[in-house]
Amino acid sequence: MQVSFELIDANDNAPRFDTDQTRIHVSEGSLPGASISLQPAEDIDSPVNGVDSYQLVDDTSCAGGAPFDLLVERNADASHDLRLVLQSPGLDRELCDQYRLTVIARDAGTPARSASFVVDLVVTDVNDHRPVFERLVYETEVRENADPATYGPALITVRATDADDGANGLVRYRLSTRSSAEFGQFFGVDAATGAVRLLRAVDHEAVGSVVVLDVLAQDETSDSATSAALASVRVRVRDANDNAPAVKVESVRRGDDEGALRVAENCANGTQIARVTVSDADTGDAGRVDCHLQHHNGVRTHVACC
Repeated sequence: MQVSFELIDANDNAPRFDTDQTRIHVSEGSLPGASISLQPAEDIDSPVNGVDSYQLVDDTSCAGGAPFDLLVERNADASHDLRLVLQSPGLDRELCDQYRLTVIARDAGTPARSASFVVDLVVTDVNDHRPVFERLVYETEVRENADPATYGPALITVRATDADDGANGLVRYRLSTRSSAEFGQFFGVDAATGAVRLLRAVDHEAVGSVVVLDVLAQDETSDSATSAALASVRVRVRDANDNAPAVKVESVRRGDDEGALRVAENCANGTQIARVTVSDADTGDAGRVDCHLQHHNGVRTHVACC
């Protein structure tokens, strides 16, 4: 006599993942629709008690949670393909740099057994921010002809920050091409600290009362000026009384010998015989001129300066 037995499977095994936790790096430049493959769970019970469903639990502490959905596709052999799919609006490392998700697998038994594993998603940086200066305009001053050592390591220090990470957020400073060409012999900026320095004494009459320096802040991974931030440093140059008045005398009579003035002995009082122009390159009180004429032969002559 032949006896047949049917072995009925009991749901005595829970699903099992290869690991309890995994760490995955994902670029913040990833576009919505990008997917990340995950290892599915296995269950050594028969298919009737095998893995039946998956659930995604968001354990992220960032506001708004994780922009990921879990996509599960069942294959013909009852296995599964498991993927995390990035949803809109995507990732922004500066808002949230890490997400924690828990994937739970449940079998079809009664009662159902389950297993879970944790996915830590670390968002890697892309250079999507330019530096930002704390101020757009800085002001300082120097004295004309002053020794640069008088002002120490810096006239003023400019500061900019970049929200990116690593080299993408490391700010470097430099003068603009125009400022470097016009004033680079007098002023410089420390690339690392943003300290604006006086390199050599300035001449008020050469550079003017105010020097405007354009300072650029750029991160280490950018090579285009369009990705740089711009701030202006206004340097007021205080004038020193370092110029003597200049006198120019022009005869009102044509044909007179250079350096000599001719006047008729019988000319009337008030007759103009020359134009005297006095100028001083300094400014303020240092540039104001008081004129008078010294008499050596007793002849009284009036002079008006302009």
